[in-house]
Amino acid sequence: MSSDFKGICQITDAAYQASLGRMRKTIAEEAALRETLADLDRQLKESLDASADGQTTWRALGADEAWRKWLVRRKSEVNMQLSRLLVRRAELTEETKRNFARNQVSEQILELQREEARQEKRRRT
Repeated sequence: MSSDFKGICQITDAAYQASLGRMRKTIAEEAALRETLADLDRQLKESLDASADGQTTWRALGADEAWRKWLVRRKSEVNMQLSRLLVRRAELTEETKRNFARNQVSEQILELQREEARQEKRRRT
């Protein structure tokens, strides 16, 4: 029986490792989106500071306002992506917790079976 259960342990471990991989990828994507948001914030601040300093070439052409509008739209898009990603991350967190628990339980059961087999072997000898 323990050899059959060893296969189940391998399957639960594979599911747990796959969940961890998806979680790592999601965390990396989240970090990239947060970095993009920080960069957009920096660019928006620089644009506003440049306008306040009286640099009139861009202002005269209206390019500064168009640039700021684009930054705001882009920031909104990235925030939406981040929101969707955070929902996915929460779901993955729950999935990973379940897979971890299943993996732990299957390993504990396998260890109990091994211990029972050792005790049985000792009784026979």
